[in-house]
Amino acid sequence: MWNSLTAHQRPPRASRVRHVFSNAPFYDLIFRDLSPRTLVRLSRTCHMIRAAVTQFFRRAYNINHHLSRYFPDPISFRSLQARTGLVISGSNALQFLDRTFYPESDLDIYSHPGHVYEVLEWIESFGYHFEPHKYQEEDWRNHVSPDWDGTAQRMLRDPPQTENGVRSTWYSNIAEVYTFKRFVVMDGEHVELQIQVIEATNNPIDTIMRYHSTCVMNIITFDAAALKIPGSRHRPDVLSKYIKRGWRVHSVFGPKDLAQPYESPFLPNVTRWVGDHHCWTVPLDTSGVKLRTALSPSSEQFSWDPSTQNGWTMLTKPSTRASLRIPEMDVNLIATTVFRYNYIVPSESLSLAIRDWVNSQGKLYHGIVTRSNWTWFDAEIPRFREFAQSG
Repeated sequence: MWNSLTAHQRPPRASRVRHVFSNAPFYDLIFRDLSPRTLVRLSRTCHMIRAAVTQFFRRAYNINHHLSRYFPDPISFRSLQARTGLVISGSNALQFLDRTFYPESDLDIYSHPGHVYEVLEWIESFGYHFEPHKYQEEDWRNHVSPDWDGTAQRMLRDPPQTENGVRSTWYSNIAEVYTFKRFVVMDGEHVELQIQVIEATNNPIDTIMRYHSTCVMNIITFDAAALKIPGSRHRPDVLSKYIKRGWRVHSVFGPKDLAQPYESPFLPNVTRWVGDHHCWTVPLDTSGVKLRTALSPSSEQFSWDPSTQNGWTMLTKPSTRASLRIPEMDVNLIATTVFRYNYIVPSESLSLAIRDWVNSQGKLYHGIVTRSNWTWFDAEIPRFREFAQSG
């Protein structure tokens, strides 16, 4: 026998739903407590809610407001990002994407080789002061040269030396770390702001992928924020901090990860690229941001961020216990004078194809062209990717 629903049990009328989800003050109260994953799923229910979620994202993910804590002119900083490929990562990027705030956290920004001098000079111009580590001199200019030669053979650099020998670091692909601080008054309180500029040995993505856990392997470029770039390292001293903040940590793959890799958040044995459809990417408003110009008069201009042309595969490596599988990153480094930036690609065949081409191109250019007239061929990278995918 059917029982009629009481008034308070009946679903809301369509007109009321439309009224709620067409008025930002109403749906903002609902959306602000939902996780990004829930919001994405909610946006798939109908066109009306999708439009509401899209508008909410534009307000909630206001990168200029987020960066204004550190810089009075966030557009200027993002223009610096656009022309140098500077990347924000670590807990600051996590806070932006997760819409949270950790008062004790700093701002970690990652620089490609050859751009560090410009970045440090820019930061100093906004009132930040260099705080040298024990092994560093008082003036950061004694460590960084403004004259970087991208046409010279690219070799891996040794870690900085200290009085006690090689500096201890968990991350071998960090060339150097420069810390800057500034005291400001916020809401009547004196606040110390800290920025750390991490100079990558190869490139920012290669460095970030070696971090302690996936929760901080998110990036913010000049035009987008991307979640989530996986990695395979673990640091107990750092992980405990994120566990206290509510994150779960896995040391090995679970049964479901191996049985259904495309359903796993780690996507084991799946070819990946930064910003691919497996990433959650938030486009950022670039109004006022000055895009990069051509690298040289003879170089083809490109507007994409170099980090977006990096890829990897997270392999399932056998553990000492036969039934377990641990993650291991599989990447192929492309470091050549034919490209302004270094790249990592997930496919050995793609890597070989690129290297064969750049070897021929490099021999030609090093024989007839000087540094002052050099041509960079980074614009070819996406074409190599398209060619590999079509084959």
